[in-house]
Amino acid sequence: MAKRKSENTGKKRVTSLPPTATVASAPLVSSSLAFPEVSQKTDLDCRVILDDQILVIDDLLSAAECKAFAKFIDKLPLELTPPKKRGEAERVNQRFSVTSVDFAQKLHALLLPHLPSFPYPMSMRRPSALDHPRRPQSCNSNIRVYKYAPSQYFGPHYDDSVHDAITGAKSEWTLLIYLTGVEDGVEGGETLFYKEERGKPRQVICPPLKRGTALLHRHGQECMLHEGSPVRKGTKYVLRSDLMFTR
Repeated sequence: MAKRKSENTGKKRVTSLPPTATVASAPLVSSSLAFPEVSQKTDLDCRVILDDQILVIDDLLSAAECKAFAKFIDKLPLELTPPKKRGEAERVNQRFSVTSVDFAQKLHALLLPHLPSFPYPMSMRRPSALDHPRRPQSCNSNIRVYKYAPSQYFGPHYDDSVHDAITGAKSEWTLLIYLTGVEDGVEGGETLFYKEERGKPRQVICPPLKRGTALLHRHGQECMLHEGSPVRKGTKYVLRSDLMFTR
């Protein structure tokens, strides 16, 4: 079986599990980059695709907001992913990353009203007393954007957990916001998750690629093997962060 590979570090883990991803350039630290504005939404449902693993929130961003972000991304100095190194997942797309505490706070405020209470990961020791719901403290200030043209993809991999050196918060869930989708003529490009149970055929879970949808999935030790399937038509734009927890 292949070695485990991860999105955040791209380094091979000493484990018998499958692949991880390419290492990105260090994020640009900027307080001056003006992200498009986002507005708070009401009455959005957080749907469970797979219990304690995959959640989706449709229409977190409006069509106009998604269009503004796609234009914003096209003006950034995107870089093409470098050739993979040993222990990294296959990946071909353009990307850009920036550290923005301000925008991370806006994302967190946008998401929080629609999020459930989150269970502790199985790999973490749960405190004996927990008297209120467990909610994410913030979004990761490392904001990433991805652009996939036809034939581009992100091979099977796992996402690693990261720590915030300033707050001590630890990431537990990947946040992907689709800025384009089937509504824009995009074909392919879905995030595919592979559920494996001993003695059973591998199950493929394929949440729809829908414009404005937030896709959340566990990462770290609880991460499911997943991939960004090849885009067959159109251009896929994605906004990426993580949910950060302190307890």
